[in-house]
Amino acid sequence: MKVWRIHIKNEVAVGYTRQDLLDFCQKENLIGVGWGEIKTRINTDSAIRQQAQYYSNVTPAIKALNAMRKMEIDDLIWTRLDSSHYCLCRVTGLWVDSKPTDKHYKLDVPNYVNVEWLKIGMEQDVPGKVVSSFRPAAPAQAISGVEDISMYIWNKKSNTNHYSVSKKDTNFWSVLSAEAIEEIVLLYLQIEKGYHIFSSTVKYTFPKYECQMVNDKGYHAYPQVKSGSVPLNANDYMDTIKDDPSSEVFLFSTSESYTKNNNKNIHFIYKEEMENFIKKYRKALPTLTCHWIEFCGFFD
Repeated sequence: MKVWRIHIKNEVAVGYTRQDLLDFCQKENLIGVGWGEIKTRINTDSAIRQQAQYYSNVTPAIKALNAMRKMEIDDLIWTRLDSSHYCLCRVTGLWVDSKPTDKHYKLDVPNYVNVEWLKIGMEQDVPGKVVSSFRPAAPAQAISGVEDISMYIWNKKSNTNHYSVSKKDTNFWSVLSAEAIEEIVLLYLQIEKGYHIFSSTVKYTFPKYECQMVNDKGYHAYPQVKSGSVPLNANDYMDTIKDDPSSEVFLFSTSESYTKNNNKNIHFIYKEEMENFIKKYRKALPTLTCHWIEFCGFFD
């Protein structure tokens, strides 16, 4: 099973809109690319290359058609309805069996596979590698390293067990992104410690902190979150306490490699504490983060 990405940015004929294309693809259960001069259904690179000579720039056409012809039944395809709404499609019919009509050509989607559509959500609900795969301009391409989580998301969103996915026998801290870990810690500080984020400070490039926070008494907090094997030393954060003696510093590293001092305003957070928080406030977690944690069997 492979995972793919398709940009729906086909050049529709005069009188049609992109919304017409999206509606057609979903109604007819298909997704694909243009390159209408490539009419062959011979499943070889050479056959596609021969007909691609019609185009002045043959490389994009060859790459797109070679991706379409390699898609197999039950492969998964990520796509976007717009810049922020993502869908996942399960292949149910092959390119080699497609039979485009005049409507397919007018909507610039003659080279297609049949699929089942499933709306997933916004960017925060989608694996980071999938999101970044939309940056290149190529109409269709494979994505590696997201097979298991894509199948898991399909099963969850479709309420089926269509794919047999073995949960990872691993600690979820090792599979969560640095951004996801940071988000969990910030949720913890807001829910359990009563601090709130100054949203403007998230945009700052703090050398030592993720953002600045404040509680209802006006006291400030400064969190630092590290993933992997990064150690944290209390002495590196003393400048903040000297500048603002009432502030608190919260340090978390998944390595739990901490060097402490005697300052009572510098706090070290441990994974056990965070895991108890995750269990207690599971419904507060971002959807994708929850998927990863479930996938690692933490909630079993």
